[in-house]
Order: sequence, then structure tokens, then C-alpha cells
Amino acid sequence: MAKKKRIAAKRTTVLVKKKAAAPKKKAAVKKKKTVKKASASSKTTTQRLVIHTNDITKILGINIRTAQRLLQTIREELGRKKKDYVSIKEFADFVHLAEDKVTQSLSISSLN
Repeated sequence: MAKKKRIAAKRTTVLVKKKAAAPKKKAAVKKKKTVKKASASSKTTTQRLVIHTNDITKILGINIRTAQRLLQTIREELGRKKKDYVSIKEFADFVHLAEDKVTQSLSISSLN
């Protein structure tokens, strides 16, 4: 019996020591400074010359693979190699769309 009392006494002293420990101090939280972003009007917009498959999918609403085939067909018609670029004007002429409408839709889709 005496042995059980000693073990029980040790357990209570351990619990008391844990409760008596001082709480840790919390680190001071630093406030982040907010940086003002430059307005959109100060950015210079660059005019793109080349059209990509992702652009074609957004303009025409077609699948990515169909857009790849369309670009390949345009390259073949123009006598270009597989890795050559296609300009926005050449694309617009091939699909019978106005070039300004294509560039306008490209600028709208790049904002989204």
C-alpha cells in the first residue's frame, strides 16, 4: 500500500509543477506596411503581334486542340515551318474577322 501512495504522490507533484510553470510571453506582432500600388494608367501597354492557341480558344470559343489545328493550317497556307509564329493580322485574314476586333477581344481576355 505504501508503494501505491508514493507513486500517487509523485504524480500529483508532477501535475502541480506543470500548473505552476509561468506562461510563455507572446511575441509582439509586427504590423505590415501597406504599399500603394501604381495606378493602371501609369503602365505602358505593349501591342502584341503574335497570336497563341489560348488566345484563339478565347476568341472563337473552340477547344485547344482545334485551335492548334487551325494554327497549323494557317502556317501551311502561308508556307511557314512548324515552329514559326502567326501574326494577329494573318489570323484575322484567314478567319475573315476584322483585325481591330481581334485585338480588342485579346485585350479584354487578357484583363480577365
